Amino acid sequence: MSGAEIQISELTDPADPDVKHLLVELALDEEAAYDHPRLGREAIVASTGPVAPVFMGENHVFVARDAQNRALGVVWCVLFDPGTGLEGEVAELYVVPEARGRGIATLLCRRAKEFFQRRRVTFACVWTREDNPAAIKAYRSAGFQPTEQAVLTWLPLPGR
Repeated sequence: MSGAEIQISELTDPADPDVKHLLVELALDEEAAYDHPRLGREAIVASTGPVAPVFMGENHVFVARDAQNRALGVVWCVLFDPGTGLEGEVAELYVVPEARGRGIATLLCRRAKEFFQRRRVTFACVWTREDNPAAIKAYRSAGFQPTEQAVLTWLPLPGR
């Protein structure tokens, strides 16, 4: 599949069922990668509402579609200003399994970077697992690089 066959546009319908499906599939994929309680498909579907365009910052979702308008992938960009300038994060990146290996994730990551540049963010980041080489390759192709900073997290899980 060439890049010319893929169109990437910003989400206009927060309740787009194709995008909800992609986000549910992403959440199911991620459940297996972490030592978190498993929700399962029904709970994830129930908790995946429309993509709110505004919170305490901004949500911008870009969707890759093929010539038949099928949603093949999504990149979710978050913008916020903690008081030190506009920051960006690639919050989610997902490509349906049957479309992987065609460069769609790379196109989505590049769109995210272009978006961050256009909005003049002062800092942009992405989090991914080290055991996800395809995602790392896509992020690196867009210019994201490892940092010398340590990232520590806390999850409010029972028993921790």
